[in-house]
Amino acid sequence: METEYETRPREAIARILRAEPRFFSASELCTRLDEAGTPVSRATVYRTLERLAAKGEAALRLNDRGEATFMSCDNGHHHHAICRSCGRVEDVACSALDNFVERLHSLHGFQLDDHSLEFHGKCRSCV
Repeated sequence: METEYETRPREAIARILRAEPRFFSASELCTRLDEAGTPVSRATVYRTLERLAAKGEAALRLNDRGEATFMSCDNGHHHHAICRSCGRVEDVACSALDNFVERLHSLHGFQLDDHSLEFHGKCRSCV
């Protein structure tokens, strides 16, 4: 059973992630939580992010410095277009990948169970 102590930080973190379509580091989330008057330890932030990712409610990616970053992501399997200038992330459906997965299996007998694909460039606001 979850206690109020466990759910309040999770709700605050999820609210921040949902408010802006971009990846956040744990440090950025701690800063945002402090600014909002809801200080949460870094360990709690990491545990919460891991829990959200395990439930499929957050996506995890390593940034250019190898730091784990997370964003709200709960609308099924899709890919991301990430702006190198402002960090904005757009969800991208990629049906062409379905054909690739089928060919991978038929040509190589490879049974794909997961994959990730990111597109990097500039969003229309930054072009």
